[in-house]
Amino acid sequence: MSRPKVSWLAVILFAAAVIATRLPLAPRQLFSFDDVNLAWSIGRFDIRESRPHPPGYPLFVLQMRLLDALRFKNAQSNLKALSLAGSLAALLLIMAFGNRFWGRDAGLCAALLLLLYPSFWYAGLTSALRIQLAVVSLAVAAACLRAWRGERRWVLWSAAALGLGAGVRPELGPLLLPLWAASAIRARADARQWGQALGMLTVTVLVWLIPTMISSGGPKTYFELCWKYLRDQAALTSPLLGAPQPLWQTTVCRLLVWTFVGVLAWPLSLVLLRRSKSGFAISREQWAFLALWSAPAFAFALLVHVADAGQTLAITPVVCLVGGRLMSGALDEIEAYSTRWHGLIWMLTAAAPVLALRWVSAGWALLLIPMIALAAGSLMRRGPAGTPPPRGHALAFLMAPVLFVNCLVFFHRTWYHAGTSSRTVLQFLHRCLRDLNSGLAFTSFEQVRSTTAVDHRTLQSIDRLTRGHPRLAVILWERGLTSWRKAAYYYHYWPIVVLDRKTLAGPAPPVVTIWRGAVLERRIEGPPPLRITLPRGGRLIWLLHPRADFTARLREQFRLHPFETVYFCDLPETEGSLQVGDFLFVW
Repeated sequence: MSRPKVSWLAVILFAAAVIATRLPLAPRQLFSFDDVNLAWSIGRFDIRESRPHPPGYPLFVLQMRLLDALRFKNAQSNLKALSLAGSLAALLLIMAFGNRFWGRDAGLCAALLLLLYPSFWYAGLTSALRIQLAVVSLAVAAACLRAWRGERRWVLWSAAALGLGAGVRPELGPLLLPLWAASAIRARADARQWGQALGMLTVTVLVWLIPTMISSGGPKTYFELCWKYLRDQAALTSPLLGAPQPLWQTTVCRLLVWTFVGVLAWPLSLVLLRRSKSGFAISREQWAFLALWSAPAFAFALLVHVADAGQTLAITPVVCLVGGRLMSGALDEIEAYSTRWHGLIWMLTAAAPVLALRWVSAGWALLLIPMIALAAGSLMRRGPAGTPPPRGHALAFLMAPVLFVNCLVFFHRTWYHAGTSSRTVLQFLHRCLRDLNSGLAFTSFEQVRSTTAVDHRTLQSIDRLTRGHPRLAVILWERGLTSWRKAAYYYHYWPIVVLDRKTLAGPAPPVVTIWRGAVLERRIEGPPPLRITLPRGGRLIWLLHPRADFTARLREQFRLHPFETVYFCDLPETEGSLQVGDFLFVW
């Protein structure tokens, strides 16, 4: 089959796989706070109003506006289309890059590993924006590879890719800059080429940065907002910005799960390569390229911020590329030496994990996968020689444990650990197991399903409590299970009072913001108690966490009625006031 036909066949097959594994599982509403911000940015771009949140993602918003011009008028459909397109683009990029970087079909193997990698799969359902971490990272790395291998003209084009990619995901600009600089040095660019490349990088950054700053109040305001947003987000994850040790331990454990859980399926390829003459066949230069590509992003996630599985997608493609190289080498070994037992071994390898899951917990099944893979690989090496199987059959054999690990992580519904101990060492181990399990839970379809279900019930409750009711309704949010931003998006005609703190971690002064849709109507701050004026006879709909201290104190002052996932109460027609913590409610 000719190369163009193979390429188009790959596009069709991967497109079908992406649609089949994403579209039926995708939420039917905007999934997160970030999605709402992006939806509102289609009409107006201003990070001061979180349209979208800092640092702005201007070229991603431009993609949304182009789809909006093409009649993708529903924001959810807009984001879903970008998620599907981004997932497909990442798979095609990693396949092309891997085949060029390693040779043979290593890129195809890497794309198969990435397709259902839990963090990539999860982000494909929940965040079109984070999917483009993989797209931009792969596109810039592919351009840098051409320069790395001595093609000097690609010093210029890789600079353009880096500058424009930073307009989609601004954090990738500084994180991929070391890779670009090293590639330009290896290309032995002269002074003129360096000047052209740096000029191109500057122009492509300014082309999106200047409009972004202008629309957000100017350079000073823009950078102040970006720093405040990073500081607040990293307060719970970064030891450099004040996160306590237990919270940073949670970050580390989740980062390891989100980035490396797929490696549990690799021992089958590793044991087949162990005795090969070429070994892993990864040169020092290739390791150096991969390290320059992934190390800055990994260090940023480890030391600054990572709070979602999708935020690891600048690193995950590198992990899958290494796995693709090992799998391709293992396929070569199976072709070079196969055993007459391979049919029986393959059947047992496919059946063993499923049978193991019937007798042990999902966590133990994950730990058994490497041992089953090692046993299968050892049998393949020791059996009597036979006729090599077709390469496609051998690929299916190597993919069996991969599919089992990915599907188990993604579809298992109760990742949970609650062990306790009075001993310090055991306490530490129990915390690690709890955090590892939470990492698995937060990259699962159950997380998508449960979040969507709670949000749907909340939105329905608001609708039922306000529809046709003569009283003026006010929605109040304090650590509610549903994002207040989502309630403001779907019920933009009711005021939403957000009871919050100025920072995400540690003691902080209270602040109240009153929104109507995307418009901030009023901000109340200062020494407590903060005075919040409510309409007499109004209906208050409370979005609260049922186990929070504030909810318990609120119950002592207001006669709250539970309704599905929300609470409500009706104010009297006469004037009055009640204080709950730092907030004084007056009507």
